[in-house]
Amino acid sequence: MAAPLSYFSYVYQTFSVMKKNTLFAILSLILFQNALFSQNESDTLWTEQLQEVEISASRMDGAASKVPAALSIINQTQIQTAQPQLSLNESLPFVPGLFALNPDNFAQDLRVSIRGFGARAAFGIRGIKIMVDGLPETTPDGQSQVDNLDLGILQQMEIIRGPASGLYGNASGGVINVKTETPPGTLFAEARLLAGSYGLQQYQLKTGQQIGAFSYLLHGSHTSLDGYRENSGVKNTLLNGKFNFRLNEGHQFSLILNHVDSPQADDPGGINRAALEADRRQARDANIQYQGGEEVVQSKVGLVYQGQFSPKHSLNARLFYINRDFNNRLPFGFGGIVGIQRAFYGGGFTYQFEQNGEVTNYRLRLGLDWEDQSDDRMRFMNLDGQQGNLTFDQQENFRNLGLYLLQDLSWNDWTFKLGLRLDAARLEALDRFLSDGDDSGKIELDNFNPIAGVSYYISDALNVYSSFSTSFETPALSELSNNPDGGGGFNEALEPQKAQNYELGLKGRAGNKLKYSLAFFYLDITNELIPFELEDFPGRTFYRNAGSSSRKGLELESNLLITSGLIAQLSYTYSDFQYEDFETDNGNLEGNVTPGIPKHTAAAGLNYLSPGGFFASLQARFVGEMYLNDSNTETDDAYALVNLRVRQSFEFSNWTLEPFFGLNNLFNAFYNSNIRINAFGGRYFEPGAERNVYVGVRVRIGK
Repeated sequence: MAAPLSYFSYVYQTFSVMKKNTLFAILSLILFQNALFSQNESDTLWTEQLQEVEISASRMDGAASKVPAALSIINQTQIQTAQPQLSLNESLPFVPGLFALNPDNFAQDLRVSIRGFGARAAFGIRGIKIMVDGLPETTPDGQSQVDNLDLGILQQMEIIRGPASGLYGNASGGVINVKTETPPGTLFAEARLLAGSYGLQQYQLKTGQQIGAFSYLLHGSHTSLDGYRENSGVKNTLLNGKFNFRLNEGHQFSLILNHVDSPQADDPGGINRAALEADRRQARDANIQYQGGEEVVQSKVGLVYQGQFSPKHSLNARLFYINRDFNNRLPFGFGGIVGIQRAFYGGGFTYQFEQNGEVTNYRLRLGLDWEDQSDDRMRFMNLDGQQGNLTFDQQENFRNLGLYLLQDLSWNDWTFKLGLRLDAARLEALDRFLSDGDDSGKIELDNFNPIAGVSYYISDALNVYSSFSTSFETPALSELSNNPDGGGGFNEALEPQKAQNYELGLKGRAGNKLKYSLAFFYLDITNELIPFELEDFPGRTFYRNAGSSSRKGLELESNLLITSGLIAQLSYTYSDFQYEDFETDNGNLEGNVTPGIPKHTAAAGLNYLSPGGFFASLQARFVGEMYLNDSNTETDDAYALVNLRVRQSFEFSNWTLEPFFGLNNLFNAFYNSNIRINAFGGRYFEPGAERNVYVGVRVRIGK
């Protein structure tokens, strides 16, 4: 009981502190909004953002306010309207508890952490489950790349802020559930052109319609960018297709196709403080010498069936296959060129039973997830960007079978949720580079994860919830295959990371005037996975376990309709993350702050939409000081970024013209858009772009 007691003690202490600052005033205002706004008529311009929203990220469709978990919803306006659509980071600043880095280095991909899960990633996203249209984007070993997500077709993102392995299994420290646009009812065609600073060019085409029981949506885009820093250019082409066929009123098939071809994504690398002060736009010299960067080709096909057999019984089934061909040039010679051919496939089903009564509603969902990942990994000598002799050849497999049972009971104003999930994972490394011996091996990992929550509906203005959830996270295959001893096989010294999450929260709405959420959480973590670098392998990231660590935090999110068409957004996150038991060659690090996560982050914004089609958004994001290494001897300074975007929509009889522009980093702040945790030689910093601009136009024919 030590962890729960510590958690509730933390909540009490936090409330005591809040009485002395403005957050307490905000909370007090929230609790009395119903009386404040009860006399005003609802404004329909922002109902998409302020209304009750149905979500599916919790694996049981329902109202977001009734789910006993911290949730954030990002709508299509926030994702697409007058945005450059280069990175998911554009849409994430108002999600509390979520911290995103690296929007500019497309070779390393966007780094996203939720309550600290994912902060360790050297590239891509770790420990967070990403779903797209009901299909997993995250491999069973916990890796996610979002280079194939085209923001031009995203309709909604639902984010569960906290562990959810009881729902999704391995590497679910948080969940991002993405929904793409639904094919329209009538024929339309749309073109979007964009140009901006640092050689930015982007072209998009989109069309779709419904023909009887068949509907489709097609989208293609091409982006090229020279980049702010030396050796940071990117080129990619994305193609997407979504085809729906409705058999009858209760049964539908969806075919989902996706292809990305990125022949160029350069990596400028991290630089030390002296280089940062001398020239922010320079690349690391080794990245120039070895032509750091990557090429990716990936294709995806998925088939989803949805069937409603009666008001009580429904079934969902899915199959998918992803093929990824990846080549990476790292900034060192021995093993500095990496080639991975990945096959990722699987499927699953969910059966749901629902019984509705006058007072009590009950739902049960039984599901099975089957996923198989096979990575053919080879490393070669990097001879100044040219491929040399083979140094590593290994076949790596990760197979996972997950079975889960979820129950949902609503009784009067109470909602109870309980989930149980069992995962059986089988990992195998087949060493095919035998000149230094056979390092083949197998690992079996079985894990059981519960999730439970209760919420009590007091009024529209206030809904109180409490929950308990767990997270289980194995090291990714790329992390296991990075052996500090330089050999093949798996680094068997690495252990899975486990976490227990205790949470207390408030949610509420005041008509269509205000929407808010407030969450307190406490996380107890064992064997936290930590990245580090070695002098013998410059530019390569290895991993080790910390004995135990704790994370405490507060998350506030609110949207307020000030007057007709004018909405204010506010989010704030307080993160108190530290090691409880961790010893390295640098000594005992007990009590040190976990690097890579600032203690304070906040975002504030004003958005205006007029009946005449004029839209403007002013957003400010604050990131507090953060530590860069486990020893807490280096820090990155706090910074604030302000962005502006404007759009004017002209409606004609059957077509629409929308010119738009944006200005990023309005006050030309010097900041780092990415940091590399525990980087050797002090190469922690990847500088972010200075003030930059983009302009574009969208033309749509059809309703």
